[in-house]
Amino acid sequence: MKRLIKKNSLLSLNSKENFKSLFEKGSFYKENNVGFRCWKGKNLAFYVGYTVSKKQFSKAVDRNLIKRRLKSELHRVRGCFMSACPPGVYLFYYLGNQIPLSSNLSNGIKGVIKKFIEET
Repeated sequence: MKRLIKKNSLLSLNSKENFKSLFEKGSFYKENNVGFRCWKGKNLAFYVGYTVSKKQFSKAVDRNLIKRRLKSELHRVRGCFMSACPPGVYLFYYLGNQIPLSSNLSNGIKGVIKKFIEET
């Protein structure tokens, strides 16, 4: 069953094929404790995922808090992100070892997207 893709929507990255192709063929960028892996796929949609290391944050509560903050900060810059980046598969990592403030994540996300735009 095909899913209707809404314009300007960020879809959840949950397909094993997308993850596999992302790690095999994708590019990696890092800025201010935020990592960014991307791959321009054959899709016409934006698939976005968020990860936090289980080694750094053993409590699921902390990992989920950081993922929620990553997601909310990306939604704040969604227009800029979607206009500058081609449709594809994107994964945002938090690489720090302390729970970050939203402003720190915002700076990191903007920095990684800027690096990605400069190199493409």
